[in-house]
Amino acid sequence: MSKILTQEEIDALLRNVSSGPEVESAPGSPDRPIHLYDFKHPDRISKDQLRALRTIHDSFARTFGTHLSSTLRTLVDINLLSIDQAAYSEYMLSLSVPSCLYIVSSHHLKGSLILEVSPQFSLLVVDRLLGGLGTRQDGLRELTLIEQTILRKVVETGLAALADAWRTVTPMSLYVESYESNPQFVQIAPASESAVVISCEIVVRDHTYPLNICFPYFVLEPLLGNLTTGWSNLSMRSIKQDERNELLERVRLSKLPLRAQLGSTVLTMHDYLTLKRGDVILLDQRTDDPVKVWVDKRVKFWGEPGNSKHQQAVRITRVISNQEEIVHE
Repeated sequence: MSKILTQEEIDALLRNVSSGPEVESAPGSPDRPIHLYDFKHPDRISKDQLRALRTIHDSFARTFGTHLSSTLRTLVDINLLSIDQAAYSEYMLSLSVPSCLYIVSSHHLKGSLILEVSPQFSLLVVDRLLGGLGTRQDGLRELTLIEQTILRKVVETGLAALADAWRTVTPMSLYVESYESNPQFVQIAPASESAVVISCEIVVRDHTYPLNICFPYFVLEPLLGNLTTGWSNLSMRSIKQDERNELLERVRLSKLPLRAQLGSTVLTMHDYLTLKRGDVILLDQRTDDPVKVWVDKRVKFWGEPGNSKHQQAVRITRVISNQEEIVHE
C-alpha cells in the first residue's frame, strides 16, 4: 500500500521546487564583473589606436577648415565629433539619397575609402565660388556635371590635407576614383565587413553640415601597427634634411609684428581729454637710453633710435638676456 503524503510534506516539496537547487561557488574564486560584448559590432581597434586616429583627423580638420575659410572667404570651422566602429552595411543604410560620395583610392592602400560631403554644403560651396552669397539651401538635389567639376577641386584639396595628416604614419597619395550620388551603387567592401567612420561637422555662419570619412577595416588594418609604434617613437625619429629645410623655410617666411617702444607715461583722463596739438608729453625714458624692441608681445632686443635714408629707424644693439626678459614680462 502506497504511503499518502501529509500536508506538511507536500508543502516542503513545493518549497524545494520553487527555490531550486543551490549551486555552491567554487572556493577561492572571487566574483568578477561581467562586461557586455557585442559580437555583431566587435571593437577591433584599441584605445591607443583610437587616440592616434583622433589626433590625425584633428589635424586634418584644422588644415582643411583653414583652406575652406580662404577659398570661401568666410569663417569655416571643422570639428571632429566621433570615431565609430560599425558594419559597412549599417553605414550605407544611414546615407540619404541623394548624397555626395567620393570613392577615394591610393597606390599605398589595399582598397578604397569613402569621403561623404553634405549635399547642402556642396551646393553652398558651388554658389559661393560662382559669386553668390553662399546662403543655405534647404532643398536637396543631385549635383550637375558642372557643379561636380567645381566641387572636385575643393575635395582634392581636402584629400591633400588628409594625406598630409597621415604623413607621419604612412605615405598616402589620395585621389578621387569616382563620384556617386546613390549609396546603392557604392560597393567598396562586403556588407558584413567592419568599418571605421570618422564623423566631422562643418560650421559655416551658425549652420552645421556633416562630413564623414569611412575606412573599411581591411583598408585600415595594415596601418594599425604604425599607429602605435609610429606615434610612440615619433619624437625619437630623426628628421631628414629635406624636412629640416622645409621647416626652416616655413619659419623664415613667417611674419611677426615688430615694434619699438620709445617710452611710456601715465596720464589722467582730464589731461588726456585736454590734449591739443603742440603739447609736450614727458616720457619715463631719456633720449640716450636704449629702447625696447617688442616681437609679438615679448621684449627681445635693445635698440637705438635714429634715421635711415630720411626715415625713422631703430638699430638693434643687442639681444635681451633671459633675466631681463623675465623682468619685462
